[in-house]
Amino acid sequence: MLITRKKGMLCLPLLLLILLLSVTDSYASISRDYQTALNQFRSLVKNPKQARYRSNWKRLEDKFIAIYQTNPDGSYAPKVLYYMGRVNEELAKRSYLRSDYQASVDYYNRCAKRFTKHSWTDDSLFRLARIQYYNLNQATEARRTLNTILRKYQSGDKYKEARALHRKIIAEVRNSRSSVASKSTVKKKPAKSTPSKVRKTNRSSRNVALKGIRFTSSNDYTRVVIDLSGATKHQYKFLNADPSRNLPFRLYIDLDRTVPTQSVKDELKIYDGILRMIRVGKPVPSTSRVVLDFEAVQKYTVFALENPYRVVVDVSAPKDGKMSHPPVDLSKKVLVHKTKKPSRTIPTSRKIPDLVEQLGLTVKTVMIDAGHGGKDPGASRNRIREKDYVLKTAKMLGKKLKAKGFNVLYTRSTDVFIPLEERTAKANVQKVDLFVSLHINANRKTSVNGIETYYLNLARSKSARRVAARENAITEKRISDLQFILTDLMLNSKMQESKALAELVQKSMVKTVRARGWKSKSNGVRSAPFYVLMGAKMPSILVELGYCSNKTEAKRLRNNSYLNLLAAGIANALSTYRHNLKNYAAM
Repeated sequence: MLITRKKGMLCLPLLLLILLLSVTDSYASISRDYQTALNQFRSLVKNPKQARYRSNWKRLEDKFIAIYQTNPDGSYAPKVLYYMGRVNEELAKRSYLRSDYQASVDYYNRCAKRFTKHSWTDDSLFRLARIQYYNLNQATEARRTLNTILRKYQSGDKYKEARALHRKIIAEVRNSRSSVASKSTVKKKPAKSTPSKVRKTNRSSRNVALKGIRFTSSNDYTRVVIDLSGATKHQYKFLNADPSRNLPFRLYIDLDRTVPTQSVKDELKIYDGILRMIRVGKPVPSTSRVVLDFEAVQKYTVFALENPYRVVVDVSAPKDGKMSHPPVDLSKKVLVHKTKKPSRTIPTSRKIPDLVEQLGLTVKTVMIDAGHGGKDPGASRNRIREKDYVLKTAKMLGKKLKAKGFNVLYTRSTDVFIPLEERTAKANVQKVDLFVSLHINANRKTSVNGIETYYLNLARSKSARRVAARENAITEKRISDLQFILTDLMLNSKMQESKALAELVQKSMVKTVRARGWKSKSNGVRSAPFYVLMGAKMPSILVELGYCSNKTEAKRLRNNSYLNLLAAGIANALSTYRHNLKNYAAM
Protein backbone atom coordinates (compact mmCIF):
# COMPACT_ATOMS: atom_id res chain seq x y z
CA MET A 1 0.00 0.00 0.00
CA LEU A 2 2.84 2.31 0.82
CA ILE A 3 4.53 1.48 -2.47
CA THR A 4 1.30 2.22 -4.40
CA ARG A 5 0.99 5.63 -2.79
CA LYS A 6 4.56 6.44 -3.66
CA LYS A 7 3.92 5.43 -7.25
CA GLY A 8 0.84 7.64 -7.30
CA MET A 9 2.78 10.49 -5.78
CA LEU A 10 5.48 10.00 -8.43
CA CYS A 11 2.92 9.96 -11.28
CA LEU A 12 1.50 13.39 -10.51
CA PRO A 13 4.85 15.26 -10.73
CA LEU A 14 5.61 13.34 -13.94
CA LEU A 15 2.35 14.42 -15.53
CA LEU A 16 2.96 18.01 -14.46
CA LEU A 17 6.45 17.85 -15.94
CA ILE A 18 5.11 16.52 -19.26
CA LEU A 19 2.47 19.26 -19.32
CA LEU A 20 5.05 21.91 -18.51
CA LEU A 21 7.36 20.68 -21.26
CA SER A 22 4.46 20.74 -23.75
CA VAL A 23 3.54 24.32 -22.83
CA THR A 24 7.19 25.37 -22.93
CA ASP A 25 7.65 23.82 -26.36
CA SER A 26 4.54 25.63 -27.67
CA TYR A 27 5.77 28.92 -26.22
CA ALA A 28 9.21 28.37 -27.76
CA SER A 29 7.61 27.70 -31.16
CA ILE A 30 5.59 30.94 -31.00
CA SER A 31 8.70 32.81 -29.87
CA ARG A 32 10.70 31.49 -32.85
CA ASP A 33 7.95 32.32 -35.32
CA TYR A 34 7.56 35.80 -33.87
CA GLN A 35 11.30 36.49 -34.05
CA THR A 36 11.44 35.23 -37.62
CA ALA A 37 8.53 37.48 -38.66
CA LEU A 38 10.05 40.43 -36.80
CA ASN A 39 13.38 39.99 -38.60
CA GLN A 40 11.57 39.81 -41.92
CA PHE A 41 9.71 43.02 -41.08
CA ARG A 42 12.96 44.84 -40.29
CA SER A 43 14.59 43.53 -43.46
CA LEU A 44 11.63 44.55 -45.61
CA VAL A 45 11.62 48.09 -44.19
CA LYS A 46 15.31 48.44 -45.11
CA ASN A 47 14.91 47.02 -48.63
CA PRO A 48 13.27 49.67 -50.88
CA LYS A 49 13.18 47.34 -53.87
CA GLN A 50 11.22 44.59 -52.08
CA ALA A 51 9.16 47.04 -50.01
CA ARG A 52 7.42 48.46 -53.07
CA TYR A 53 5.59 45.16 -53.70
CA ARG A 54 2.27 44.93 -51.90
CA SER A 55 2.37 41.14 -51.93
CA ASN A 56 5.48 41.10 -49.71
CA TRP A 57 3.75 43.12 -47.01
CA LYS A 58 0.59 41.03 -47.20
CA ARG A 59 2.54 37.77 -46.87
CA LEU A 60 4.24 39.20 -43.79
CA GLU A 61 0.88 40.25 -42.37
CA ASP A 62 -0.39 36.68 -42.85
CA LYS A 63 2.58 35.35 -40.86
CA PHE A 64 1.82 37.64 -37.94
CA ILE A 65 -1.86 36.70 -38.14
CA ALA A 66 -0.96 32.98 -37.99
CA ILE A 67 1.14 33.60 -34.86
CA TYR A 68 -1.68 35.56 -33.25
CA GLN A 69 -4.27 32.86 -34.00
CA THR A 70 -2.06 30.23 -32.36
CA ASN A 71 -2.50 31.93 -28.97
CA PRO A 72 -4.62 35.12 -29.10
CA ASP A 73 -4.37 35.61 -25.33
CA GLY A 74 -0.69 34.76 -24.91
CA SER A 75 2.19 37.03 -24.00
CA TYR A 76 3.14 37.57 -27.65
CA ALA A 77 -0.40 38.49 -28.78
CA PRO A 78 -0.18 42.27 -28.07
CA LYS A 79 3.23 42.49 -29.75
CA VAL A 80 1.92 40.65 -32.80
CA LEU A 81 -1.12 42.95 -33.04
CA TYR A 82 1.21 45.93 -32.78
CA TYR A 83 3.35 44.67 -35.65
CA MET A 84 0.29 43.84 -37.73
CA GLY A 85 -0.46 47.54 -37.39
CA ARG A 86 3.13 48.43 -38.28
CA VAL A 87 3.04 46.23 -41.39
CA ASN A 88 -0.06 47.99 -42.72
CA GLU A 89 1.31 51.40 -41.74
CA GLU A 90 4.51 50.77 -43.69
CA LEU A 91 2.47 49.46 -46.62
CA ALA A 92 0.30 52.60 -46.52
CA LYS A 93 3.39 54.83 -46.67
CA ARG A 94 4.15 53.23 -50.03
CA SER A 95 0.66 52.64 -51.43
CA TYR A 96 -0.82 55.97 -50.24
CA LEU A 97 -4.09 54.11 -49.80
CA ARG A 98 -6.48 55.22 -47.09
CA SER A 99 -7.67 51.62 -46.67
CA ASP A 100 -4.16 50.51 -45.67
CA TYR A 101 -3.94 53.26 -43.06
CA GLN A 102 -7.38 52.24 -41.82
CA ALA A 103 -6.29 48.60 -41.53
CA SER A 104 -3.33 49.77 -39.46
CA VAL A 105 -5.66 51.80 -37.23
CA ASP A 106 -7.87 48.75 -36.68
CA TYR A 107 -4.91 46.62 -35.50
CA TYR A 108 -3.54 49.33 -33.19
CA ASN A 109 -7.01 49.83 -31.78
CA ARG A 110 -7.45 46.15 -31.15
CA CYS A 111 -4.11 45.92 -29.37
CA ALA A 112 -5.01 48.86 -27.12
CA LYS A 113 -8.50 47.60 -26.29
CA ARG A 114 -7.61 43.93 -25.70
CA PHE A 115 -4.42 44.50 -23.74
CA THR A 116 -4.99 47.66 -21.74
CA LYS A 117 -2.19 46.98 -19.23
CA HIS A 118 0.55 45.90 -21.62
CA SER A 119 3.67 48.04 -21.92
CA TRP A 120 3.16 48.40 -25.67
CA THR A 121 -0.39 49.72 -25.39
CA ASP A 122 0.64 53.37 -25.24
CA ASP A 123 2.90 52.79 -28.27
CA SER A 124 -0.09 51.44 -30.22
CA LEU A 125 -2.24 54.37 -29.16
CA PHE A 126 0.40 56.93 -30.09
CA ARG A 127 0.90 55.46 -33.58
CA LEU A 128 -2.87 55.30 -33.94
CA ALA A 129 -3.18 59.00 -33.06
CA ARG A 130 -0.46 60.01 -35.53
CA ILE A 131 -2.18 58.18 -38.38
CA GLN A 132 -5.55 59.68 -37.46
CA TYR A 133 -4.09 63.18 -37.47
CA TYR A 134 -1.52 63.16 -40.26
CA ASN A 135 -2.93 60.59 -42.69
CA LEU A 136 -6.69 60.30 -42.16
CA ASN A 137 -7.41 63.96 -41.40
CA GLN A 138 -9.20 63.00 -38.17
CA ALA A 139 -8.02 65.64 -35.69
CA THR A 140 -10.91 65.08 -33.28
CA GLU A 141 -10.34 61.33 -33.12
CA ALA A 142 -6.60 61.88 -32.70
CA ARG A 143 -7.21 64.17 -29.70
CA ARG A 144 -9.42 61.54 -28.08
CA THR A 145 -6.76 58.87 -28.59
CA LEU A 146 -4.06 61.12 -27.11
CA ASN A 147 -6.34 61.95 -24.18
CA THR A 148 -6.42 58.23 -23.36
CA ILE A 149 -2.61 58.16 -23.19
CA LEU A 150 -2.47 61.32 -21.07
CA ARG A 151 -5.11 59.98 -18.70
CA LYS A 152 -4.20 56.29 -18.35
CA TYR A 153 -0.53 55.94 -19.33
CA GLN A 154 1.25 58.80 -17.58
CA SER A 155 4.18 56.56 -16.68
CA GLY A 156 4.54 55.21 -20.22
CA ASP A 157 7.41 56.13 -22.55
CA LYS A 158 5.04 57.80 -25.01
CA TYR A 159 3.52 60.25 -22.52
CA LYS A 160 5.75 63.24 -23.43
CA GLU A 161 5.36 62.72 -27.18
CA ALA A 162 1.60 62.34 -26.76
CA ARG A 163 1.41 65.56 -24.75
CA ALA A 164 3.45 67.45 -27.40
CA LEU A 165 1.25 66.21 -30.25
CA HIS A 166 -1.87 66.98 -28.23
CA ARG A 167 -0.71 70.57 -27.73
CA LYS A 168 0.13 70.88 -31.42
CA ILE A 169 -3.35 69.76 -32.47
CA ILE A 170 -5.02 72.16 -30.01
CA ALA A 171 -2.83 75.03 -31.24
CA GLU A 172 -3.63 74.32 -34.89
CA VAL A 173 -7.34 74.10 -34.14
CA ARG A 174 -7.17 77.49 -32.38
CA ASN A 175 -5.21 79.01 -35.25
CA SER A 176 -7.76 77.64 -37.71
CA ARG A 177 -10.61 79.19 -35.73
CA SER A 178 -8.74 82.49 -35.53
CA SER A 179 -8.20 82.39 -39.28
CA VAL A 180 -11.90 81.83 -39.90
CA ALA A 181 -12.79 84.67 -37.53
CA SER A 182 -10.28 86.92 -39.26
CA LYS A 183 -11.75 86.12 -42.68
CA SER A 184 -15.25 86.93 -41.47
CA THR A 185 -13.95 90.25 -40.17
CA VAL A 186 -12.23 90.97 -43.48
CA LYS A 187 -15.47 90.17 -45.26
CA LYS A 188 -17.14 93.18 -43.66
CA LYS A 189 -14.46 95.61 -44.92
CA PRO A 190 -15.11 97.31 -48.26
CA ALA A 191 -11.71 96.33 -49.70
CA LYS A 192 -11.77 95.68 -53.46
CA SER A 193 -10.04 92.33 -53.22
CA THR A 194 -12.40 90.94 -50.61
CA PRO A 195 -15.40 89.92 -52.78
CA SER A 196 -13.28 87.83 -55.17
CA LYS A 197 -11.59 86.05 -52.25
CA VAL A 198 -14.91 85.27 -50.67
CA ARG A 199 -16.33 83.97 -53.94
CA LYS A 200 -13.27 81.78 -54.43
CA THR A 201 -13.61 80.33 -50.93
CA ASN A 202 -17.31 79.63 -51.42
CA ARG A 203 -16.71 78.01 -54.80
CA SER A 204 -14.00 75.69 -53.44
CA SER A 205 -16.20 74.71 -50.52
CA ARG A 206 -18.66 73.22 -53.01
CA ASN A 207 -16.01 70.92 -54.45
CA VAL A 208 -15.93 67.20 -53.78
CA ALA A 209 -12.68 65.86 -52.32
CA LEU A 210 -10.86 63.00 -54.04
CA LYS A 211 -9.83 61.30 -50.80
CA GLY A 212 -7.87 58.31 -52.03
CA ILE A 213 -7.47 55.50 -54.54
CA ARG A 214 -7.43 51.81 -53.61
CA PHE A 215 -6.74 48.80 -55.81
CA THR A 216 -6.70 45.02 -55.80
CA SER A 217 -4.82 43.49 -58.70
CA SER A 218 -3.67 40.18 -60.18
CA ASN A 219 -2.30 39.08 -63.53
CA ASP A 220 -5.73 39.02 -65.18
CA TYR A 221 -8.05 41.09 -62.97
CA THR A 222 -7.96 44.49 -61.28
CA ARG A 223 -10.48 46.42 -59.20
CA VAL A 224 -9.73 50.10 -58.54
CA VAL A 225 -11.83 52.14 -56.10
CA ILE A 226 -11.78 55.94 -56.13
CA ASP A 227 -12.93 57.29 -52.75
CA LEU A 228 -14.76 60.64 -52.79
CA SER A 229 -16.22 62.88 -50.09
CA GLY A 230 -19.57 63.14 -51.90
CA ALA A 231 -21.51 62.33 -55.04
CA THR A 232 -20.34 63.79 -58.34
CA LYS A 233 -20.70 63.15 -62.06
CA HIS A 234 -18.06 61.04 -63.76
CA GLN A 235 -17.16 60.34 -67.39
CA TYR A 236 -14.62 57.85 -68.68
CA LYS A 237 -12.85 56.80 -71.87
CA PHE A 238 -10.60 53.94 -72.93
CA LEU A 239 -7.47 54.66 -74.98
CA ASN A 240 -5.58 52.01 -76.95
CA ALA A 241 -1.86 51.51 -76.53
CA ASP A 242 0.50 53.53 -78.73
CA PRO A 243 3.87 51.71 -78.98
CA SER A 244 5.40 54.52 -81.07
CA ARG A 245 4.93 56.90 -78.13
CA ASN A 246 5.57 54.20 -75.52
CA LEU A 247 2.01 54.60 -74.19
CA PRO A 248 0.16 51.62 -72.64
CA PHE A 249 -3.57 50.87 -72.65
CA ARG A 250 -5.24 53.60 -70.60
CA LEU A 251 -8.60 54.15 -69.00
CA TYR A 252 -9.25 57.61 -67.66
CA ILE A 253 -12.07 58.76 -65.40
CA ASP A 254 -12.96 62.46 -65.19
CA LEU A 255 -14.61 63.56 -61.95
CA ASP A 256 -16.57 66.82 -62.10
CA ARG A 257 -15.81 69.62 -59.58
CA THR A 258 -13.43 67.37 -57.69
CA VAL A 259 -10.19 68.35 -55.96
CA PRO A 260 -7.55 65.77 -54.84
CA THR A 261 -6.55 65.94 -51.18
CA GLN A 262 -2.89 66.32 -50.23
CA SER A 263 -2.64 62.60 -49.43
CA VAL A 264 -3.38 61.66 -53.07
CA LYS A 265 -0.15 61.37 -55.02
CA ASP A 266 0.21 62.46 -58.66
CA GLU A 267 1.69 59.09 -59.61
CA LEU A 268 1.55 55.67 -58.04
CA LYS A 269 3.62 52.96 -59.72
CA ILE A 270 2.14 49.49 -59.29
CA TYR A 271 3.59 46.87 -61.66
CA ASP A 272 1.49 44.30 -59.83
CA GLY A 273 -0.43 42.22 -62.37
CA ILE A 274 -2.09 44.01 -65.28
CA LEU A 275 -2.20 47.41 -63.55
CA ARG A 276 0.97 49.40 -64.22
CA MET A 277 0.35 52.83 -62.79
CA ILE A 278 -2.28 55.20 -61.41
CA ARG A 279 -1.95 58.88 -62.27
CA VAL A 280 -3.97 61.85 -61.03
CA GLY A 281 -4.17 65.24 -62.73
CA LYS A 282 -6.48 68.17 -63.55
CA PRO A 283 -7.14 68.61 -67.29
CA VAL A 284 -9.26 71.65 -66.39
CA PRO A 285 -9.48 73.46 -63.00
CA SER A 286 -12.94 72.10 -62.19
CA THR A 287 -12.17 68.44 -62.99
CA SER A 288 -9.90 65.77 -61.55
CA ARG A 289 -8.72 63.01 -63.88
CA VAL A 290 -7.66 59.54 -62.71
CA VAL A 291 -5.70 57.62 -65.35
CA LEU A 292 -5.16 53.87 -65.09
CA ASP A 293 -2.30 52.36 -67.13
CA PHE A 294 -2.73 48.66 -68.03
CA GLU A 295 -0.68 45.95 -69.68
CA ALA A 296 -3.74 44.57 -71.53
CA VAL A 297 -7.52 44.86 -71.30
CA GLN A 298 -10.24 42.46 -72.44
CA LYS A 299 -13.30 44.04 -70.80
CA TYR A 300 -14.03 46.69 -68.20
CA THR A 301 -16.86 48.14 -66.13
CA VAL A 302 -17.16 51.52 -64.41
CA PHE A 303 -19.89 52.16 -61.84
CA ALA A 304 -20.52 54.19 -58.67
CA LEU A 305 -21.47 53.04 -55.17
CA GLU A 306 -22.78 55.11 -52.28
CA ASN A 307 -22.32 55.75 -48.56
CA PRO A 308 -19.52 56.59 -48.85
CA TYR A 309 -19.57 57.62 -52.49
CA ARG A 310 -16.91 55.90 -54.62
CA VAL A 311 -16.32 55.04 -58.25
CA VAL A 312 -15.39 51.42 -58.93
CA VAL A 313 -13.47 50.20 -61.98
CA ASP A 314 -13.31 46.48 -62.80
CA VAL A 315 -10.87 45.40 -65.52
CA SER A 316 -10.21 41.90 -66.89
CA ALA A 317 -7.31 40.95 -69.14
CA PRO A 318 -6.90 38.14 -71.70
CA LYS A 319 -5.46 34.98 -70.17
CA ASP A 320 -2.48 35.04 -72.52
CA GLY A 321 -1.99 38.80 -72.04
CA LYS A 322 -2.45 39.46 -75.79
CA MET A 323 -5.04 41.82 -77.24
CA SER A 324 -6.77 40.24 -80.24
CA HIS A 325 -9.67 42.73 -80.44
CA PRO A 326 -10.78 46.02 -78.80
CA PRO A 327 -11.89 45.66 -75.16
CA VAL A 328 -15.57 45.40 -74.29
CA ASP A 329 -17.14 48.12 -72.17
CA LEU A 330 -19.76 46.21 -70.18
CA SER A 331 -21.11 49.48 -68.79
CA LYS A 332 -22.20 50.55 -72.30
CA LYS A 333 -22.98 47.08 -73.63
CA VAL A 334 -25.85 46.87 -71.17
CA LEU A 335 -27.63 49.85 -72.73
CA VAL A 336 -28.51 47.59 -75.66
CA HIS A 337 -29.65 44.73 -73.44
CA LYS A 338 -31.16 46.52 -70.47
CA THR A 339 -34.73 45.47 -71.37
CA LYS A 340 -33.82 41.81 -71.57
CA LYS A 341 -35.18 39.90 -68.60
CA PRO A 342 -32.76 37.43 -67.03
CA SER A 343 -33.68 33.77 -67.30
CA ARG A 344 -35.35 32.37 -64.18
CA THR A 345 -34.64 28.70 -64.91
CA ILE A 346 -32.24 26.79 -62.70
CA PRO A 347 -29.12 25.22 -64.22
CA THR A 348 -29.69 21.95 -66.03
CA SER A 349 -27.42 19.69 -68.03
CA ARG A 350 -27.69 22.17 -70.95
CA LYS A 351 -25.77 24.72 -68.87
CA ILE A 352 -23.05 22.36 -67.78
CA PRO A 353 -20.43 23.30 -70.43
CA ASP A 354 -20.46 26.84 -69.05
CA LEU A 355 -20.12 25.53 -65.50
CA VAL A 356 -17.28 23.20 -66.37
CA GLU A 357 -15.50 25.99 -68.23
CA GLN A 358 -15.87 28.25 -65.20
CA LEU A 359 -15.02 25.80 -62.47
CA GLY A 360 -13.04 23.01 -64.08
CA LEU A 361 -13.96 19.47 -63.11
CA THR A 362 -14.65 20.34 -59.51
CA VAL A 363 -14.88 23.09 -56.94
CA LYS A 364 -11.62 23.42 -55.04
CA THR A 365 -11.43 26.78 -53.28
CA VAL A 366 -14.13 28.55 -51.27
CA MET A 367 -13.85 32.08 -49.89
CA ILE A 368 -15.86 32.72 -46.74
CA ASP A 369 -16.82 36.31 -46.06
CA ALA A 370 -17.72 37.21 -42.47
CA GLY A 371 -19.84 40.33 -42.91
CA HIS A 372 -19.03 43.72 -41.38
CA GLY A 373 -16.13 43.93 -38.87
CA GLY A 374 -13.91 46.52 -37.18
CA LYS A 375 -15.63 49.91 -36.97
CA ASP A 376 -18.76 48.40 -38.60
CA PRO A 377 -20.56 46.18 -36.03
CA GLY A 378 -23.51 45.33 -38.28
CA ALA A 379 -26.87 44.54 -36.70
CA SER A 380 -26.80 44.77 -32.91
CA ARG A 381 -29.80 43.53 -30.92
CA ASN A 382 -30.50 41.20 -28.01
CA ARG A 383 -26.86 40.80 -26.90
CA ILE A 384 -25.69 40.03 -30.46
CA ARG A 385 -23.24 42.01 -32.56
CA GLU A 386 -23.45 40.75 -36.11
CA LYS A 387 -19.72 41.10 -36.82
CA ASP A 388 -18.80 38.79 -33.92
CA TYR A 389 -21.28 35.99 -34.56
CA VAL A 390 -20.76 35.79 -38.32
CA LEU A 391 -16.99 35.58 -37.76
CA LYS A 392 -17.54 32.75 -35.30
CA THR A 393 -19.77 30.95 -37.81
CA ALA A 394 -17.28 31.59 -40.63
CA LYS A 395 -14.56 29.79 -38.69
CA MET A 396 -16.90 26.89 -37.93
CA LEU A 397 -17.77 26.65 -41.62
CA GLY A 398 -14.10 26.84 -42.60
CA LYS A 399 -13.18 23.88 -40.41
CA LYS A 400 -16.00 21.77 -41.83
CA LEU A 401 -15.08 22.61 -45.43
CA LYS A 402 -11.41 21.80 -44.82
CA ALA A 403 -12.49 18.44 -43.40
CA LYS A 404 -14.35 17.82 -46.67
CA GLY A 405 -11.24 18.56 -48.72
CA PHE A 406 -11.91 22.16 -49.73
CA ASN A 407 -9.25 24.83 -49.79
CA VAL A 408 -10.62 27.65 -47.62
CA LEU A 409 -9.83 31.37 -47.72
CA TYR A 410 -11.32 34.17 -45.62
CA THR A 411 -11.95 37.82 -46.43
CA ARG A 412 -11.26 38.44 -42.75
CA SER A 413 -10.27 36.13 -39.91
CA THR A 414 -10.10 38.86 -37.23
CA ASP A 415 -12.19 41.85 -36.19
CA VAL A 416 -11.07 44.25 -38.94
CA PHE A 417 -13.01 46.53 -41.27
CA ILE A 418 -12.97 45.68 -44.97
CA PRO A 419 -14.97 47.75 -47.50
CA LEU A 420 -17.68 45.76 -49.28
CA GLU A 421 -16.16 46.18 -52.73
CA GLU A 422 -12.80 44.80 -51.58
CA ARG A 423 -14.32 41.48 -50.53
CA THR A 424 -15.36 40.21 -53.97
CA ALA A 425 -12.20 41.76 -55.39
CA LYS A 426 -10.18 39.47 -53.10
CA ALA A 427 -12.15 36.49 -54.37
CA ASN A 428 -11.55 37.46 -58.00
CA VAL A 429 -7.83 38.00 -57.47
CA GLN A 430 -7.46 34.68 -55.61
CA LYS A 431 -9.50 32.98 -58.39
CA VAL A 432 -11.70 31.12 -55.92
CA ASP A 433 -14.48 28.85 -57.13
CA LEU A 434 -17.27 29.85 -54.72
CA PHE A 435 -17.93 32.93 -52.56
CA VAL A 436 -20.15 32.74 -49.45
CA SER A 437 -20.94 35.89 -47.45
CA LEU A 438 -22.40 35.37 -43.94
CA HIS A 439 -24.70 37.89 -42.22
CA ILE A 440 -27.29 38.24 -39.46
CA ASN A 441 -30.47 40.16 -40.21
CA ALA A 442 -32.56 42.68 -38.28
CA ASN A 443 -36.02 44.19 -38.68
CA ARG A 444 -38.02 46.90 -36.96
CA LYS A 445 -40.81 44.36 -36.52
CA THR A 446 -39.52 42.03 -33.80
CA SER A 447 -41.88 39.28 -34.94
CA VAL A 448 -39.98 38.84 -38.22
CA ASN A 449 -37.64 35.83 -38.17
CA GLY A 450 -36.18 33.10 -40.36
CA ILE A 451 -33.25 31.95 -42.47
CA GLU A 452 -32.84 33.27 -46.02
CA THR A 453 -30.25 33.00 -48.78
CA TYR A 454 -29.63 35.57 -51.53
CA TYR A 455 -27.95 35.74 -54.91
CA LEU A 456 -27.18 38.81 -57.01
CA ASN A 457 -30.08 39.99 -59.14
CA LEU A 458 -32.85 42.58 -59.14
CA ALA A 459 -34.80 42.78 -55.89
CA ARG A 460 -38.23 41.27 -56.52
CA SER A 461 -39.84 42.05 -53.15
CA LYS A 462 -40.01 44.87 -50.64
CA SER A 463 -38.35 42.66 -48.06
CA ALA A 464 -35.42 41.91 -50.37
CA ARG A 465 -34.99 45.63 -51.10
CA ARG A 466 -34.95 46.38 -47.38
CA VAL A 467 -32.28 43.76 -46.66
CA ALA A 468 -30.12 44.97 -49.56
CA ALA A 469 -30.45 48.57 -48.38
CA ARG A 470 -29.35 47.60 -44.86
CA GLU A 471 -26.37 45.54 -46.01
CA ASN A 472 -25.32 48.20 -48.54
CA ALA A 473 -25.75 50.97 -45.93
CA ILE A 474 -27.98 53.02 -48.24
CA THR A 475 -31.63 54.03 -48.21
CA GLU A 476 -34.33 51.94 -49.85
CA LYS A 477 -35.03 54.88 -52.17
CA ARG A 478 -31.57 54.44 -53.70
CA ILE A 479 -32.13 50.75 -54.47
CA SER A 480 -34.07 51.60 -57.64
CA ASP A 481 -31.04 53.50 -58.97
CA LEU A 482 -28.81 50.60 -57.98
CA GLN A 483 -31.03 48.21 -59.92
CA PHE A 484 -30.09 50.04 -63.12
CA ILE A 485 -26.37 49.83 -62.29
CA LEU A 486 -26.80 46.15 -61.56
CA THR A 487 -27.94 45.40 -65.09
CA ASP A 488 -24.38 46.31 -66.18
CA LEU A 489 -22.94 43.65 -63.96
CA MET A 490 -25.49 40.89 -64.52
CA LEU A 491 -24.14 40.31 -68.02
CA ASN A 492 -20.88 39.08 -66.54
CA SER A 493 -22.11 37.42 -63.36
CA LYS A 494 -22.85 33.77 -62.64
CA MET A 495 -26.50 34.38 -61.75
CA GLN A 496 -27.96 31.00 -62.60
CA GLU A 497 -25.13 29.10 -60.93
CA SER A 498 -25.47 31.39 -57.88
CA LYS A 499 -29.20 30.76 -57.72
CA ALA A 500 -28.67 26.99 -57.86
CA LEU A 501 -26.07 27.23 -55.09
CA ALA A 502 -28.37 29.43 -52.98
CA GLU A 503 -31.20 26.89 -53.27
CA LEU A 504 -28.95 24.05 -52.13
CA VAL A 505 -27.61 26.06 -49.18
CA GLN A 506 -31.04 27.27 -48.03
CA LYS A 507 -32.57 23.78 -48.15
CA SER A 508 -29.58 22.19 -46.41
CA MET A 509 -29.40 24.73 -43.56
CA VAL A 510 -33.10 24.48 -42.72
CA LYS A 511 -33.08 20.67 -42.96
CA THR A 512 -30.01 20.38 -40.71
CA VAL A 513 -31.28 22.58 -37.88
CA ARG A 514 -34.80 21.14 -37.95
CA ALA A 515 -33.42 17.60 -37.78
CA ARG A 516 -32.01 18.53 -34.35
CA GLY A 517 -35.29 19.93 -33.09
CA TRP A 518 -34.84 23.67 -33.81
CA LYS A 519 -38.06 25.23 -35.11
CA SER A 520 -36.44 27.61 -37.55
CA LYS A 521 -38.46 29.29 -40.28
CA SER A 522 -37.36 29.18 -43.90
CA ASN A 523 -37.81 32.42 -45.84
CA GLY A 524 -36.52 30.79 -49.00
CA VAL A 525 -34.16 32.00 -51.71
CA ARG A 526 -34.30 35.63 -52.80
CA SER A 527 -32.46 37.97 -55.15
CA ALA A 528 -31.24 41.49 -54.42
CA PRO A 529 -28.50 43.94 -55.50
CA PHE A 530 -25.81 43.50 -52.83
CA TYR A 531 -22.59 45.53 -53.12
CA VAL A 532 -20.61 42.64 -51.63
CA LEU A 533 -21.59 40.32 -54.51
CA MET A 534 -21.13 42.81 -57.36
CA GLY A 535 -18.49 41.91 -59.90
CA ALA A 536 -17.92 38.38 -58.59
CA LYS A 537 -16.55 36.09 -61.30
CA MET A 538 -17.68 32.95 -59.51
CA PRO A 539 -21.01 31.66 -58.12
CA SER A 540 -21.61 33.79 -55.03
CA ILE A 541 -24.30 33.95 -52.37
CA LEU A 542 -25.19 35.92 -49.26
CA VAL A 543 -26.61 34.00 -46.29
CA GLU A 544 -28.73 35.68 -43.61
CA LEU A 545 -28.45 33.27 -40.67
CA GLY A 546 -31.45 34.73 -38.83
CA TYR A 547 -32.88 37.87 -37.22
CA CYS A 548 -31.19 39.12 -34.06
CA SER A 549 -34.12 41.54 -33.61
CA ASN A 550 -36.35 38.57 -32.78
CA LYS A 551 -35.74 37.42 -29.18
CA THR A 552 -36.40 33.75 -29.87
CA GLU A 553 -34.12 33.66 -32.89
CA ALA A 554 -31.46 35.72 -31.11
CA LYS A 555 -31.39 33.11 -28.38
CA ARG A 556 -30.77 30.45 -31.02
CA LEU A 557 -28.01 32.50 -32.64
CA ARG A 558 -26.25 32.89 -29.27
CA ASN A 559 -26.08 29.10 -29.03
CA ASN A 560 -22.84 27.68 -30.46
CA SER A 561 -24.50 24.33 -31.18
CA TYR A 562 -27.07 26.06 -33.38
CA LEU A 563 -24.42 28.04 -35.25
CA ASN A 564 -22.48 24.83 -35.74
CA LEU A 565 -25.53 23.22 -37.32
CA LEU A 566 -25.99 26.17 -39.68
CA ALA A 567 -22.32 25.86 -40.68
CA ALA A 568 -22.79 22.12 -41.21
CA GLY A 569 -25.80 22.76 -43.43
CA ILE A 570 -23.83 25.19 -45.61
CA ALA A 571 -20.83 22.86 -45.80
CA ASN A 572 -23.01 19.92 -46.84
CA ALA A 573 -24.64 22.04 -49.55
CA LEU A 574 -21.29 23.12 -50.99
CA SER A 575 -20.16 19.50 -50.97
CA THR A 576 -23.33 18.52 -52.84
CA TYR A 577 -22.75 21.31 -55.37
CA ARG A 578 -19.21 20.03 -55.97
CA HIS A 579 -20.46 16.44 -56.30
CA ASN A 580 -23.10 17.48 -58.86
CA LEU A 581 -20.47 19.23 -60.95
CA LYS A 582 -18.29 16.12 -60.93
CA ASN A 583 -21.22 14.07 -62.18
CA TYR A 584 -22.01 16.60 -64.91
CA ALA A 585 -18.38 16.71 -65.97
CA ALA A 586 -18.32 12.91 -66.18
CA MET A 587 -21.40 13.01 -68.42
